[in-house]
Amino acid sequence: MKKNNIKAIAFDMDGTLLTDAKEVSARTRSCFEALEERGVSLILSTGRSFEALEAYKKDLNLNHPVICYNGARILGSRGELIKEHQLPDDIARYIIDFARKDGVHIQIYRNGTLYFEKRTPEADFYEKHVNLKGEIVNFDDFNPLSITKIMYLGNHEYLNSLGVEIRKQFEKRVTAMFSLSTFLEFMDGNVSKGNALNEIAEYLDIGIDNIMAFGDGDNDKSMIETAGIGVAMANATDKVKAVANSITLSNNDDGVAEFLEEFFEL
Repeated sequence: MKKNNIKAIAFDMDGTLLTDAKEVSARTRSCFEALEERGVSLILSTGRSFEALEAYKKDLNLNHPVICYNGARILGSRGELIKEHQLPDDIARYIIDFARKDGVHIQIYRNGTLYFEKRTPEADFYEKHVNLKGEIVNFDDFNPLSITKIMYLGNHEYLNSLGVEIRKQFEKRVTAMFSLSTFLEFMDGNVSKGNALNEIAEYLDIGIDNIMAFGDGDNDKSMIETAGIGVAMANATDKVKAVANSITLSNNDDGVAEFLEEFFEL
């Protein structure tokens, strides 16, 4: 595909756009500036909330829509809601109670705010990871729940077994995916970064083939498959690499900038 056909580029954040130090390199910043001058829409696409990515968005001076919560929310350049898919309350209550009985740390996003029921090492780790403070509540006090995303935090193998059980219970009514190996996320069954990319294309009035996407985690797989050009990082999972059109260097080796410079002849 020719460089002039690409009208928008979607970037996963953790493990893709950001280094392991949670920074955007100077080389990547230079690419962003050059692409902004060419009128390319640069879209952050993440499992994070808008509040947890806003500082990066402002720092990069981006004025484009963003994909949050792995596609459960799409927001405009000022944070205005464009599209949201909430978990049905019956599913959300089941997932909450399922975790409570096994003592798994559980947290939710509701109306842009992070909540959990008790302070744990997992909660501390997550707050530091996304640079966002949560609030301690009793989830039973929310009626309706109106939850955008539920997260289980803990051992990967154990969480995976729980995810399998919940998928069996609700099948296509729920989306369950890992954003990091210790973060299992539950959202409405219509949610994926790939579906969100189609919604972004419609919002921007461009074809899906006119969008490029970068990612590394299993939650990025649908986005990499859906985009006109899907690029996997060297540190991506095997599932993501298998569906990508190209593989670039790792997030710590300026993989995003390396690909953009060559493709767009920057």
